[in-house]
Amino acid sequence: MSPHLPDPEPDHTRLTWFKARKEPRRRTLAWTCHCDVVVHELCTAGGQAFLRRTDLATEEVYETHRMSTRAGCAMWHALLSGLVR
Repeated sequence: MSPHLPDPEPDHTRLTWFKARKEPRRRTLAWTCHCDVVVHELCTAGGQAFLRRTDLATEEVYETHRMSTRAGCAMWHALLSGLVR
């Protein structure tokens, strides 16, 4: 079962989201539950990690900047902890 996102902490950090790139070799490592309208994923491509946000109602897809895999995993855990959104 995939995790659900908690409510963000009052002092959470706002992530900058960009329109998603076409990435033929994107690999999804983890994702949140699809029962919510917005699904988040931890992805890798080209040796770098990023978070991906998909609005299932509008089909709009956004991504964070590319970062190291270690930083991407840390960002993913921060998202699941409500520290970033």
